[in-house]
Amino acid sequence: MRPRMSDSPRVTLGVTTYNVERYLARAFDAVLAQDFTDFEVVVCDNQSTDGTWDICRQYAERDSRFRIHRNETNLGQTGNFERVVSLARGEYFRLTAHDDLMAPALLSRCVEALDADPDAVLAYPGGVLIDEHGDELFRAPDEGPLTHPRATRRIVGLVGRWQYINELFGVIRTDVLRRTRLSGPYVSADRRMVVELLARGSFVYVPQTLFYRRVHEENSFGAKRGDVYQWLEPDVARSHRGTTKAPRIGSDYFRLTVDTVVSLLRGDLPLPQRLATAATFGGYFTLRRLRTWAGRQRRRIRGLPLVDAPPVSRPPRTSA
Repeated sequence: MRPRMSDSPRVTLGVTTYNVERYLARAFDAVLAQDFTDFEVVVCDNQSTDGTWDICRQYAERDSRFRIHRNETNLGQTGNFERVVSLARGEYFRLTAHDDLMAPALLSRCVEALDADPDAVLAYPGGVLIDEHGDELFRAPDEGPLTHPRATRRIVGLVGRWQYINELFGVIRTDVLRRTRLSGPYVSADRRMVVELLARGSFVYVPQTLFYRRVHEENSFGAKRGDVYQWLEPDVARSHRGTTKAPRIGSDYFRLTVDTVVSLLRGDLPLPQRLATAATFGGYFTLRRLRTWAGRQRRRIRGLPLVDAPPVSRPPRTSA
């Protein structure tokens, strides 16, 4: 018998789609394999022109917990994510990417962690990065709890290991998520959202490998996509067409810094906390970027690679 979707599921899995047919069915299968079943899957599609929408309809017919919506126009990734969050009915929310995979215990362990800690706003498990075939590349090196009672210390801890930000794919308290500005129309805006969440509460870490984040040439993370904005934010891409300042991956750090500081200052936290978190992020993140820039210059002068390659593990291919 198929699980029935309740009117108020505990967890909403939010999926934004646009021409992502290659890995989507595998991601949905990983969702259906969860040992925690009190969830809904809210899918919003940005007018895909490949087989993405057909896959969504097949899974909606198969399982009543799937709620699928097709936008009248391409809202961009930002608008689509906002719509998914607005439709969420769960106490908890998890952004679920079309190309990543979850181990069967991911939801149950993260829900347990949040239920046990009312001060936590997010719980996430250990993760590894996988390639297009599902082979493990390396473990995410920048993970662990962020549970210090002071928000400024939590932010310093996050920025100090600022790399993959797998926290973005953790299980989040929906009401707290809606108090942030969510994402934005530039590539790194999801990191600002993570900082806003961290200013409001702690992040609990589940020390089990339960998340598999896929890196391939068709996504914006580690991708070689020529124009990621054309894919993520078509309105932004159109606005830059014909100019000499077209947006590029990696060119948004200044915007991220300013946007995050402004978001923290304008948030709903007490004024002293807003001032402290904004100053901490602005100062510490700027210092980190300067150190990174200086390191790159030294490597350039010495003729060294600009980035150290992470250790790569190549086990036999899995069924992912």
